[in-house]
Amino acid sequence: MKDINYSEIKLKVGLEIHQQLATNHKLFCNCEINNVENNSDNIEFMRKFKPTQSELGQFDTAAIFESHKNIISTYTANNMNSCLVESDEEPPHELNQEALDIALTICLLLKSNIIDELHTMRKMVIDGSNTAGFQRTVIISTDGELQYKNYTIPILAINLEEDAAKIIKKIGNKSNYNLNRLGIPLIEIALAPVETSPKEIEHIALSLGQLLRSTGKVSRGIGTIRQDVNVSILNGPVIEIKGVQKLEAMADIIDYEAKRQYSLSLLMKEIKKKNINSSNIKFKMEKLEEIFQNSENKIIRNSLENNGTILGLKVSNFKGLLNKEYFPGIRLGREISEIAKTFGFGGIFHSDELPNYKITEEEIDRINKKLECGEKDSFILITGTLSSINNALDSIRNRIIQSINEIPEETRVPTIDNKTRFIRPRPGKARMYPETDITPVVIEKARILKLKSTLPESYHKQMNNFKNKYNLNDKLTNQIFDSENKKLFERLTKETSINSNLIAVTLTEIFVSIERNNINVKNISEEKVIEVFKLLENKSIAKEALENIFTLLANEERLKVNEVIEKLNLKKMNKHQLEKIIDEIIQDKKELIIEKRENAFKIIMGIVMQRVRGKIDGKEVSEIIKEKMKNVK
Repeated sequence: MKDINYSEIKLKVGLEIHQQLATNHKLFCNCEINNVENNSDNIEFMRKFKPTQSELGQFDTAAIFESHKNIISTYTANNMNSCLVESDEEPPHELNQEALDIALTICLLLKSNIIDELHTMRKMVIDGSNTAGFQRTVIISTDGELQYKNYTIPILAINLEEDAAKIIKKIGNKSNYNLNRLGIPLIEIALAPVETSPKEIEHIALSLGQLLRSTGKVSRGIGTIRQDVNVSILNGPVIEIKGVQKLEAMADIIDYEAKRQYSLSLLMKEIKKKNINSSNIKFKMEKLEEIFQNSENKIIRNSLENNGTILGLKVSNFKGLLNKEYFPGIRLGREISEIAKTFGFGGIFHSDELPNYKITEEEIDRINKKLECGEKDSFILITGTLSSINNALDSIRNRIIQSINEIPEETRVPTIDNKTRFIRPRPGKARMYPETDITPVVIEKARILKLKSTLPESYHKQMNNFKNKYNLNDKLTNQIFDSENKKLFERLTKETSINSNLIAVTLTEIFVSIERNNINVKNISEEKVIEVFKLLENKSIAKEALENIFTLLANEERLKVNEVIEKLNLKKMNKHQLEKIIDEIIQDKKELIIEKRENAFKIIMGIVMQRVRGKIDGKEVSEIIKEKMKNVK
């Protein structure tokens, strides 16, 4: 099939940006935010959540769905970064005023209408990421605009809210979270949907991110900014894709989701051609353990060995539709499998893909007979415990019925290969209700006037000033200005006389090179980085040794800088020692030098550097070699 035409399908995309604010304390308590990645956890407890009613006595659809998973959440925390507020054992404190000022500044930059009196709300979240079963959020302003090229993109709302707990691992219905991130202030900016290409959406997100960074008061690094992407096509609902972290992946994710939704709309048309509707589609469910007593399928065998069950679900008149593919890898069967996985199952098997996976023709014949499947019918197999299966089957039946009439309104998340997968239905209005433990905040005009008088310059003007101040090229300016090491760079240029270009290269390119080997440079404290550069400034080490030094410092946090220097045998070499080594090598390669003359320089330089790298500056080595080679006869 030809590639998708975004204009024809009326692709619309709305962005919601969630950016951590660089405050000293969390949003509703006095816990410090520094060192939130500290792994010395000394608190642990467990929770299980149930949905509650809204003010009007309604239950949220997404909350009910989550409750059917029977998730048990275990939490670990460090009392340096978390307190009784995070564990929901103490009421929240007053709203963090530092975070509020940053949020108000961003509202002013986006020309948004700030609300006179702020009220904190509770947003129901029972997937385990919030210990209280809800997230606290404050609507700060409405309306506004983001200027991007020739576009004016409307702002719908700007909220200040607390970040969620960090998922550590999930196995079956058991989830483990760390609380150190819970409660960090986040600003949420919702942009109105626009009709444009996925790549242009990516550029719009970048533009908004740059505006946020212009304040100098937002956090940097992986996980500090996340984008939710709302995608819809002609006559379809809004599908929310939560937690797009990599900006460069956004266009591919939106493209996949557009194709997925368009595929579902084409499938609906095909279903209608077959005269299938919600009133004549029939389901039949049977237990099938006896058929698979000697099965060679590993999933089925493991289920039976662990006292699980195997259920078959007949779907009338659906033959060939579960595996129908309009774009590669996009099938209704996959959609159903994703639902099964949200209940902790490995997936499903269905008749359109069988025989396969060591499920034989004989077993298929017996299934068809047991379920009374005709030539036009299909079936689905699912394995697991009976209570979990019943909940999963209810959702699967609903999903098949939805495929006849609509594209389901749901929440999805990105996958590692830039696709999307189902996690739950979309939440509704019933998930919001007032927070009664926090008093409203009145926004005084004097406060707004004060913030207006100190608004930052534009991102691009700041970057140009930065470039000129430190005499950097465009590439290094972009790398270090957008780096989480920007403040460290500025500190190093103040506290040492090292060339700013070398500092920038080290904190960007060399650090990236180290991390490609799965070594976390965040293990190196700022003080150690500064100590290394001061040794370089004093000519106690050579710049060629920087990567080896920082690699070992990151690998072995306990080591001091002087211990690393000693361990790497990087004691500074004097000129006399260097000349002695060069003389030996030149004497050994004399014939080569006479034959090749200046063309032999690179060879000699390489041999010498193998012996002296990191112990003396390469420029000094080069000058001595060139001088000595002139005298070779």
